[in-house]
Amino acid sequence: EMEAAVIEVHGPADLKKWVDFPNTLYRGDANYIPQITRQEIDFFSPAENPSFKIAETKLLLARRGEKLVGRVCGIINALETRKLGHKRGRFGWFECEQDPEAAGALLGCLQKWFAAEGCREMTGPHGFTDLDPEGMLVDGFDALPTIAGSYNKAYYPALIEAQSFQKEADYIETRLEFPQEMPPLFQMIAKKVMPAAEAEGYRLVEGLTKRDVMEYTGQFWEVLEAAFEPLYGVTPLTDEQKAFYEKKYFGFIDPRFLQLVVDGSGRLQGFFLGLPSLSRPFQRAGGRLLPFGFFHILRGFKQFDTVDFYFAGVRPQANVKRIFPMMTLGMWRALKAANVRYLETNRELETNTTVVNLWSRFAVVNRRRTRVYRKSLSAARQ
Repeated sequence: EMEAAVIEVHGPADLKKWVDFPNTLYRGDANYIPQITRQEIDFFSPAENPSFKIAETKLLLARRGEKLVGRVCGIINALETRKLGHKRGRFGWFECEQDPEAAGALLGCLQKWFAAEGCREMTGPHGFTDLDPEGMLVDGFDALPTIAGSYNKAYYPALIEAQSFQKEADYIETRLEFPQEMPPLFQMIAKKVMPAAEAEGYRLVEGLTKRDVMEYTGQFWEVLEAAFEPLYGVTPLTDEQKAFYEKKYFGFIDPRFLQLVVDGSGRLQGFFLGLPSLSRPFQRAGGRLLPFGFFHILRGFKQFDTVDFYFAGVRPQANVKRIFPMMTLGMWRALKAANVRYLETNRELETNTTVVNLWSRFAVVNRRRTRVYRKSLSAARQ
């Protein structure tokens, strides 16, 4: 058999192949969610995505003869280097046939590059920032993921572990049944926590519109960065990156499922964001917005039985014991009013026991576990 050759992506034709590869690989897989091809091409184009300005990047393809058998992206993020005090090589968007040699060739190629650049370690899968996909699914392959969640073939962890990678961090994604009766915990919040929080000058913003949402974006990033800064894999963002992610995600925001808490002077102290689940609409769109993709996605905003949670963050100096319960209660009321049946928690670090334990009070439908791997590049010269 021909050996696996690795080529670097140069030019639009290669990029299109790189972006399309998973659609071929997962054809017929009931849990695969194709991304919108046009958006993926923009995302991986240095002219469109400002992350390329602060990161060195390589996109690689593996082929046997004419046949593509794998792909990967390698990243060295300069802002992360500054935060950590050393270089870390990130790999992401890894996709591969059940072909250990091809997987080894792709990851080995990146490892050589990272070592030559003086990286101390290699971690992944994750992207430029923690707003990109991260984590490899290691448990829960029979469940439909969220559009931001991880999904991959069941043989992937073995491909990665065969290259001497070890567990670095695990995320838990949980699907829950939405409780139709108000749980005792929330009754207690409504009775005790809300009045106490309001006495401290905190309030939940009511009746948000799309326009209001845009007015809070500056403060949203401020709170997000301050709250997430200490977490694993979080990188600082440039203003251009914020604007880019805003354009990518904020158009999808349904103000009903955005809970904001402000203080007496109207300054944002915490946010909790959910979105109607777009997993099925994205599957129906099949990677294309035209001619019918837009229609499926817009309809998904009107007809849904599941809401995916994305982020919750509280300003580090603020009173989290007041703010988090307020937002949770606000979210419960919004979900109840929309007749939601299921919730998807999206990824949470398994070490975040407060939140992971909170969900165990509900009826759990399924749990998925995703993993970021790490390999030490000891030979690297600092």
